[in-house]
Amino acid sequence: MYVGRKITLQGIIVSRRQSGEGSVRVAFYTDALGLVYALARSAREERSKLRPHLQVGTSGTFTLIKGKDVWRITGAVNTENVFFSLKSSFSKEATARVLKIVRQFVRGEGSDPYLFSTLMNFLHATPRIESELVQDAECIAVFRVLSALGYVREDEITGSFLDTTYDEKVLKHARTVRTELVQSINEGISASGL
Repeated sequence: MYVGRKITLQGIIVSRRQSGEGSVRVAFYTDALGLVYALARSAREERSKLRPHLQVGTSGTFTLIKGKDVWRITGAVNTENVFFSLKSSFSKEATARVLKIVRQFVRGEGSDPYLFSTLMNFLHATPRIESELVQDAECIAVFRVLSALGYVREDEITGSFLDTTYDEKVLKHARTVRTELVQSINEGISASGL
């Protein structure tokens, strides 16, 4: 995986902003390093090969090189943007809120395979989830993210949602205990102080 200061890893872009003339700064949640901020030089220019791969909601394999002060993005392959496969605006909004939770609560680098799997599975499952169950999937995803970060407590009700799948049975069960899940999420957010 490491070749000098070069690394290839799986990642999900959770934020993107312009940087200087033509460059882009993105935040990835990655399998190997956790949350990583990286710079892609000239990625906003039409000729850039990286341009289509660096949108929020894109998952794939990214190559980064550690510079003196910042990671630099040098490659991207096998990318897919979840927003292109979501049919309803409600699904898009729910996905955006989950990615926002990651941006807001994850601090610095540090690998967490459970959190990465939770996010990746959510992105892959959301396009196939029936509209009436999207809110339940979002609730479960936020609960799992906050749980991975230590902000929510597991109890006999919420403990059954710590698996990383988003199958219909789990989503329907979440609907029956959504009040408890939301209460746990709100308590975790409040306790975080963020």
